[in-house]
Amino acid sequence: MILLMTVLACSRPPEPAPAPEEPAPISVRLALNWFPEPEFGGFYEGVLGGHYQRAGFEVELIPGGPGAPTLELLSAGRAEAAISAADDLLVKRSRGVRALGVWPAFQLAPSGLMVHAESGIRSLEDIRSGTVAIEVGSPMQSFLWRELGWEGRVTAVPYGGSVGPFLADPEAIQQAYITSEPCAARARGAEIRFLRAAEAGWNPYGVLLALPDPPPDWAPAFVAATEAAWRAYLADPSRANARIAELNDQLDPELLGCITEAQRDFLTGADGLGAMRAERWEAMARTLVDLELLPAGSGAEGAWRSLTP
Repeated sequence: MILLMTVLACSRPPEPAPAPEEPAPISVRLALNWFPEPEFGGFYEGVLGGHYQRAGFEVELIPGGPGAPTLELLSAGRAEAAISAADDLLVKRSRGVRALGVWPAFQLAPSGLMVHAESGIRSLEDIRSGTVAIEVGSPMQSFLWRELGWEGRVTAVPYGGSVGPFLADPEAIQQAYITSEPCAARARGAEIRFLRAAEAGWNPYGVLLALPDPPPDWAPAFVAATEAAWRAYLADPSRANARIAELNDQLDPELLGCITEAQRDFLTGADGLGAMRAERWEAMARTLVDLELLPAGSGAEGAWRSLTP
């Protein structure tokens, strides 16, 4: 009996090894610099479509608003990722904020001016006098006035954030963002023309994903997931737009559709989604030096890094 028990014990198959534990997802708080809108559609798709989850991330999107200090939150460790623009990042870095631009959603700067279609103004050069409602003192305002010779001829007045005054005045000119004012004005029956600031040379990368500098080890995987999510959003924006509509009651289906189509060409541009070039960054740095927003001799080296595979 003892011999039989010994033989049976020796012939028993070994216990299976425990399955390896799944690594815990990396938590990333992504600070947006404006309210939920289609300009962030790819990031919402990244969460809703599982692109971040499959790459090992648990992402929380933190909505912003006017003056949202996204890069400051990043630098202070209160966010792991942030949205900004190339000009803002360069200026903030010169003031000690440690942030690195790694992936731009917008190839073309989505900012510019808006005029009534019947005004006869077809380009920025056609504006020779009058007033423009704009964020006075902003880098774009300073650039346009200097580049186009508007000093003493065109008066900058504060922009209040509403298209109401524009709709009431057929001669009105105001600043605009391709994902906001043009569609809002059209929804209220106005025929408008959008004049891209990039036509005058103001063309910083927009909706720029920034990470800590130096970037964490997980940065390439996060950028790859982000690009995959944006490509999915461009193919089918319905899921992300539905969620954006839930979070922002100012956007109805008509506005969402207008914005989504209006921004499409600005996202891909000539270089393709997510691409960055050193020449663009250095040109932006030179412009900011000329505007005395960066110290003389400043460049963009070290402010950005392409992490796209």
